[in-house]
Amino acid sequence: MKKLFSLLAIATLTLVSCGKNADTAAAGTETKTEDKTVVKIGFIGPLTGGVAQYGIATKEGVELKIEEINAQGGINGKKLELITVDDKGDAKEAVNAYKKLVSNDKVDMIIGAVTSVPSNAIAELAEKDKMPMITPTGTNIDITGGKKYVYRTTFTDPFQGAVMGRYATAKGFKKIAVLTNKSDDYSTGLSQSFIEEAKKGGAEIIENSYTKEDKDFKSILTNIKNANVDAIYIPDYYETIGLIATQAKELGINAQFLGGDGWDGVQTNFAAVTDGALFVSQYAANDESPLVQNFIKAYNEKYKKDPILFAALGYDTVEIIANALKTAKDSSADSLIEAFKATDLDLVTGKLVFDENNDPKKIADIIEIKDGKLTLKEKAE
Repeated sequence: MKKLFSLLAIATLTLVSCGKNADTAAAGTETKTEDKTVVKIGFIGPLTGGVAQYGIATKEGVELKIEEINAQGGINGKKLELITVDDKGDAKEAVNAYKKLVSNDKVDMIIGAVTSVPSNAIAELAEKDKMPMITPTGTNIDITGGKKYVYRTTFTDPFQGAVMGRYATAKGFKKIAVLTNKSDDYSTGLSQSFIEEAKKGGAEIIENSYTKEDKDFKSILTNIKNANVDAIYIPDYYETIGLIATQAKELGINAQFLGGDGWDGVQTNFAAVTDGALFVSQYAANDESPLVQNFIKAYNEKYKKDPILFAALGYDTVEIIANALKTAKDSSADSLIEAFKATDLDLVTGKLVFDENNDPKKIADIIEIKDGKLTLKEKAE
């Protein structure tokens, strides 16, 4: 009997001990989860495909700023960890990327997407999931429209289209051809606001359209040449712009080229046919601001090349996030969003505060392509 009681006592102590160890282990796991040493940031953008130049540049800007922050000890003792997924500039790929980052990688927030259509696709998911999201470069007005958890660093299509419309008429362009990629939200958004503002300024508008599949623009351009226009407004991305500008020069068209921020990058391969063109942007390498010059120096040292606008916007996006992490009441999504709302920063792409739609209030740069370089011509609103 004594032997039986001894065995029972040993078993009881063993069970109690195991229970305590299990509780301790569980508590240890819980503490580790609460006191994470990293903040996971998911990046979604085109690293391959037709608009890869934009995605790569944006990612490089993001990476540069994260490296700088981590080298200084991180934020509140936490390092920033970037997890990158290629969306190829495609909405479906962007949705798959978002789901992977949220479900598998358990990210705390999303930077992306880079172009407007993929950004729109994941913005709906982010809002539903209450996942903080900030697109560095997506300009379509609907990305942030009616959403609490979705922000943007760049200005919107209506804003920049209207800026160029006012600028064009103020500079005396009275007869303007507008070429719109009707299969692209970015192009149609800019065209709509440009035309509205240019007409207010008294300009005669000759509208033309094409699709993303088109490569031969000579028929449209011949009609434009015959119309003897003062300027041609082309709101599209650099590869298509390069094709149009090349064919326009071949036809002897000497009208002033005008565009939006999608022109950034055209100077790399199409400088000869776009020299003298003017477009709306938020960044110029010849801006004497110390913020701009320090960014350019750091980017050059790391990547051995000059940064374009998309890199600057990626860099600024991380600065916005860092500021929000420092000032948020706690680590919850709602606290982070409230901190975003209170942003008031001087950045590489200009002073930024957010309006009621989570869009930045900014002054635009009018950029001129000159001898293969992008130069700041003047500021415009």
